[in-house]
Amino acid sequence: MREYMDEPVPPHVAEAKLVCLNLRTKNAFGANVGYLPWQTGESGTGTYWCLKTMQTAGPDDGLVHPQECKSSRSCYKCQEE
Repeated sequence: MREYMDEPVPPHVAEAKLVCLNLRTKNAFGANVGYLPWQTGESGTGTYWCLKTMQTAGPDDGLVHPQECKSSRSCYKCQEE
């Protein structure tokens, strides 16, 4: 976790925005200094669901999580569409 906002962004945080557009979450806590984006999947209090199924499994019956909802999934919807 970054202590100061002017520190370099770690590579796993920079890639975090590449999750499926149908992935949603609700976290128990808000943003703090050094907060990691929800797309990293690092939260211990986050719950995730898919907008296509409204469940914790996607249309391909795979687990819904930021580390799982990537372009390798058949149900993935990219940011550019």
